[in-house]
Amino acid sequence: MGDRALTTRDNFTEATKKALAIRAAHFCSSPRCLKLTAGPSSDPSKALTTGHAAHIHAASKLGPRYKASQGPDERKSIENGIWLCRECGVIVDSDESGHKAEQLRKWKDDHEAMISEVRTEGYSRSLALLQSGRMEPQIAKTIIASMEDRRSLWITFDAEFPDRVRQSLDELRSRFAAIRGDLLDGTPLDGILLSLTKTILSFFNAVEALDLKTLRCNAGAPEWLHFSDALATLRKSIGLQIANLASAYNITLSEDMQRIAPLES
Repeated sequence: MGDRALTTRDNFTEATKKALAIRAAHFCSSPRCLKLTAGPSSDPSKALTTGHAAHIHAASKLGPRYKASQGPDERKSIENGIWLCRECGVIVDSDESGHKAEQLRKWKDDHEAMISEVRTEGYSRSLALLQSGRMEPQIAKTIIASMEDRRSLWITFDAEFPDRVRQSLDELRSRFAAIRGDLLDGTPLDGILLSLTKTILSFFNAVEALDLKTLRCNAGAPEWLHFSDALATLRKSIGLQIANLASAYNITLSEDMQRIAPLES
């Protein structure tokens, strides 16, 4: 009886798994992972889902981050779940000390907020118009080129100085404003630029309480973890938007830009 109690799992329902996947837009919710967890099967009538609905607090006493005060309904609720790719799911479930419940919850919240941001009605309409009309291709190339020398978008985190990131993103925001000066308000490319600018502003809001001038890489420091997670979320959001823009105009991304573009799991 005791052994069975240890191994009893409060698993998510299929409906909860599906909802977690859709809310994450089938992307892994880890800010440092760019994997897309859905795609076509070799069977033209089927699709593949390679993601994993992970428990924030474990489904059983044997799992990571188990919370005894939770009841079965709480344990298998969507609030206790996060959508990850299979690889990140294995890492999170195997490294309890390295992934606290609070951090996973923040990953989920930040990822869902990012997906909401890049799938707003204005952004979606702009992207659809670009894909159907392919207007002003030279400006689209200019938008992508403006980011190709922004090392803050792809350099490894431990080689980055936070205040340089701030300066770099400020310069990028100024570039976007200059490009918008050549566009009519409300045009599709103007909508894309507004969305990219909002992404940068979201990053600044996320790190507003940090002293970026003195902050340095320290994997064990909460301030550094907060900064690096916020930067990873920004990179992921920009990568998704730029991949969409490049696809709409058949633009080949540079090797550096491909580092932040979505990948199939």
